[in-house]
Amino acid sequence: MTNANYYPGARIIARPKLIGVSEHWGVELPNGLVAHHGPEGEKIVTLDEFAQQRPVKEIKRADPALNAHIMDRAITSVQRPGIYHLFDRNCETYATWLIGEKPHSPQVLGVAILGAIAIGVALLQ
Repeated sequence: MTNANYYPGARIIARPKLIGVSEHWGVELPNGLVAHHGPEGEKIVTLDEFAQQRPVKEIKRADPALNAHIMDRAITSVQRPGIYHLFDRNCETYATWLIGEKPHSPQVLGVAILGAIAIGVALLQ
């Protein structure tokens, strides 16, 4: 897989998860490799390995001025991987942290909001 949408800085990318309906996020680094985090830990892989024959889309671009900082974070995280946790240390929180943002997980937040709505509706009946 070649990246026809080359960007000179890091960017958050996503592909459909292997199981389920959600997305798996990673950060395409300025060198073309992808840093991502899952139950197996933090890894830096090729774009093809990350994609696993699924379509990849861009979520957000990082400021190219942060390239060196993002590369340092990615390398350090692979050398000292953290433990995966669905709610506060997942692929989205890792990707947003890696590009220098406050770690957050839009998919987990969305599921939590839907769950709260479902509970609210159930209590009203």
